[in-house]
Amino acid sequence: MMLLFLLINLTIDDLVKNYSIPLNKISIVIYSLDEEKMLFAHNENKPLIPASNMKLIISAYLIENWQKIFLKGYQKNKVLAEINSKSNNRLANRLFYFIGQSQKKSSEKVLLAFLKAKGIPVGGIRIFDGAGFSKKNRLTTLAITKLLIYLYNSPYQQEFLRSLAVAGKRGTLKRRLINYKKKIYAKTGYLKNVRSLSGYYFKNNKKYCFSIIINWPLKKGNYWQFLNQLFSCL
Repeated sequence: MMLLFLLINLTIDDLVKNYSIPLNKISIVIYSLDEEKMLFAHNENKPLIPASNMKLIISAYLIENWQKIFLKGYQKNKVLAEINSKSNNRLANRLFYFIGQSQKKSSEKVLLAFLKAKGIPVGGIRIFDGAGFSKKNRLTTLAITKLLIYLYNSPYQQEFLRSLAVAGKRGTLKRRLINYKKKIYAKTGYLKNVRSLSGYYFKNNKKYCFSIIINWPLKKGNYWQFLNQLFSCL
């Protein structure tokens, strides 16, 4: 097992270098849900611009606190799928506003308190909107990974998985990562000079949780090639 751990680390390190991504502009966490251990981590505590991966925080709060927010005419499963699978920015921002309004606090304070209550480190996290549009937003891959682990081990596991985009099947991953069709469930993120992908990878009988944020002008084609090669390391 130690040999596998070393091979994964060496391979991913080489992969990052091959794509000439500055080491301070990328953060990666790969976690084994089976072994309950980190397999790879780089800059996991470094706050980076997450783009639409910010929606994971919104959807995680909603999935647990749906009854606290008055959303007349909204269906929970459809709302979650719109946010995560389809990455509906307008809806995410509207819900971000509702979250704060329902608690009579700033939305950022409510969401940070939610993360803290789950034992998720919030150092450096800044939440300016729900869609992830603002380049003032900051998240760490460690915080995202810990949130994903919590959700996977919670009663909301299946509900949350159904809300995510699926490689080669639905949402923003419908035409992406085709080699991993129905094996990767994740939330994508894209802004100028920002790429992100966080979620789960189910390979045969193995289960992984991952979070990747890149704050560097990596071309789309190179980015998806990088991801394909990264998942092949596992």
